[in-house]
Amino acid sequence: MKIYKTNFPGCKKNELVSELKRFSKIFKDRPIKNNKGGMRFEHMFATYFILKKVRPPVVIESGVFKGQSTWLIEKTLPKSKIISIDIDLKQRKYISKNAKYSNLDFKYHDFSNLPSNSLVFFDDHVSHMERIQQAKFFNIKNIILEDNYRSYKGDFYTLNHALKSSGFNHKLGKLSLFKTFFLFFKEFLKKLLFSQYYFSIDILKSRIRDVKPQKNDRNNLINIIDIYFEFPSVRKIISKKMNIPLGELKSYNYITYLRLL
Repeated sequence: MKIYKTNFPGCKKNELVSELKRFSKIFKDRPIKNNKGGMRFEHMFATYFILKKVRPPVVIESGVFKGQSTWLIEKTLPKSKIISIDIDLKQRKYISKNAKYSNLDFKYHDFSNLPSNSLVFFDDHVSHMERIQQAKFFNIKNIILEDNYRSYKGDFYTLNHALKSSGFNHKLGKLSLFKTFFLFFKEFLKKLLFSQYYFSIDILKSRIRDVKPQKNDRNNLINIIDIYFEFPSVRKIISKKMNIPLGELKSYNYITYLRLL
């Protein structure tokens, strides 16, 4: 596994700064000015930069939310095919005419005949271990992980957790416990009322995210990852002339690019 700590593979020293200036102008035209709970400036720039470098003919995004990432992909790669997946598409505020939407989870699609340089962008807070295995199954080599929380941080099992063999213990607050109880109660009630109702494993797993520490995940990942790159925070090199709102610079979560073998 080749780990790149400062520069994206093939990136020149001044390229990051020049692209940052270019992107700050594009950013001003974003359709959703307040994207709380979704992508903010630093992760949007990282995604923009990676997409321009890789130039995949097909981009699959798993996790649409309000649609800011769909707009970003479309703006960055206007000639690429976009497949946008979210189990709840009702939250969209920006809907692209060029994207193909689906409310089926990523793993239920048939991606067996995608072009070789296709890319999947995961921003769905599903276990990274599961998502990387699924991408490997579909032979999708390029992956962007939008939130790659450090050990003991975050709200789901990330690549960093797996590589550190720290596992993930989902701490439940009062609100989280209420949401979990309500969701489970609703599912069991449907099962009681409708004889042909089937539990949604994906819905249940969205509330149960604990993963015990285990070394095998680390070893398995090392054997299938060719390139690992955590995109650096660009907060320190953003100039005042770019006029980026301070609220846009408070959600850097180690966005990561992977190239699988």
